[in-house]
Amino acid sequence: MRKSGSHSETFNKIVEASLQLFNQEGERLITTNHIAERMNISTGKLYYHFRNKEEIITELYHRYVRGMGEQLASALNHSNSIEAMVMAMEKTLRHIWSFRFLPKCMPSLFCINPKLAEEHQALSRGQLNSKLGQLFGRLREQGMILVDDQQLSHLVQHFQMVQTGWISTIKQNASPAELEKLIESGCRSLMFLLSPYVSPRYQPPFQRACARFA
Repeated sequence: MRKSGSHSETFNKIVEASLQLFNQEGERLITTNHIAERMNISTGKLYYHFRNKEEIITELYHRYVRGMGEQLASALNHSNSIEAMVMAMEKTLRHIWSFRFLPKCMPSLFCINPKLAEEHQALSRGQLNSKLGQLFGRLREQGMILVDDQQLSHLVQHFQMVQTGWISTIKQNASPAELEKLIESGCRSLMFLLSPYVSPRYQPPFQRACARFA
């Protein structure tokens, strides 16, 4: 039986071990037995904290979304600087990479866990879209981008699609060197999406930032 509300050291280690295995092997191939074996604990001890694999995935999903929100909040706090914005984009892509099994497996996960699918719809369309909308709204207020309301709405939608779609271009176990090149490529794609809307005044620092990823 699970310890209600407990986030003990063992709880967190189960989550971390699961994330490593899901990222390395893919979620479908990993069972709770594999996770317990990786941790050198009994499945009974694992089930004390999680009833099944789906509960572990839900916890990982919550951490993934929480991290995305934190990255967007950081970008919002540094939205007066093109350079800081680019750094925030890089950090966001690294965060997505650290949970790479999730974006790749979401369609199949949602078939198994409809409740998680509903939660994803609410969070992606609500919390994350709202924060991304606030970010681009702040950039517009500061004169960094020139967009009307309709363009801003499309920019939010497409920016999020490119961010999460970027991970599908990366093989499961990319080397550190490969990952760095792909993060640069991801940043280029996001900046290319922004480039038509950057105001003339901010074009010089924007182009300097783009040159980092040439």
